[in-house]
Amino acid sequence: MPMGSLQDVTQFIQLAVAPVFLLTGLAATMTIFINRLSRVVDRGRFLEGKPAPISKDDQEELFSLERRAQLIYRALLFGVTAALCVCLLMTIAFAGEIFRWNASRIVATLFMLALFSYTAALLCLLREVFLAITNFSLGIHHVSPK
Repeated sequence: MPMGSLQDVTQFIQLAVAPVFLLTGLAATMTIFINRLSRVVDRGRFLEGKPAPISKDDQEELFSLERRAQLIYRALLFGVTAALCVCLLMTIAFAGEIFRWNASRIVATLFMLALFSYTAALLCLLREVFLAITNFSLGIHHVSPK
């Protein structure tokens, strides 16, 4: 098994920095997803803990919370898929370098899949935020100025 020089390995590790930055961004984004999901779950538990009968407004809010939770779940699924693709592409890239086989197509495909998955995750987040804002109210009634 021919090994490259230390300079070759160092150069290859430098090329691996871009996927590491992508993984860091994915981790930060998934933290946002988890925090949003926690808030949705907490609010849902609060509403479900109210004494029966549940008001129509609370039922509508619970329905909205369920849709939001499903969107966040999908966002997490796409985010984890993107992270797995990045991990696989880094592993295959290193294996290709060590065993001297051309892994460029597989690596490029995995990178594109990671970006598509990350894009899908962000779109789910955006949709969830739109749902949250649609149902948001501070209780302030707009009064027209006289």
